[in-house]
Amino acid sequence: MAKKKSSFYHVRWHRVGLNEERAADVLGVTVEDVKRFDDEGNPLAERVLLLWDQKHVGLPGWDKFYFSRGLLMCGRRRWDAETIQRLRDQEDELDQLRFEVEKLRRLPKPLRILTALANS
Repeated sequence: MAKKKSSFYHVRWHRVGLNEERAADVLGVTVEDVKRFDDEGNPLAERVLLLWDQKHVGLPGWDKFYFSRGLLMCGRRRWDAETIQRLRDQEDELDQLRFEVEKLRRLPKPLRILTALANS
């Protein structure tokens, strides 16, 4: 009969979703240590993985990003929810302006000149 895995194993694999190599990297230990923790448990390492999981953005391409005190951080850059929303609003505004510019480019040339004069 197979030996029952520790709660560390269940947190590492099922809750946080890390393989042995990645868990060793996150914890700063060897793969052999992680295998030992899987069998014997390690409450401190388990808590570290849970804390890391709360702060880590677990999506491809977001490896350097993490959350700290309600801010999304990457290196020395920080974004709060208001900043992210403002950036999104600015992007929407830029999209609208691009659409307007493209509409003006499609006008016949004499009409473009008249439109430009009327708007200035």
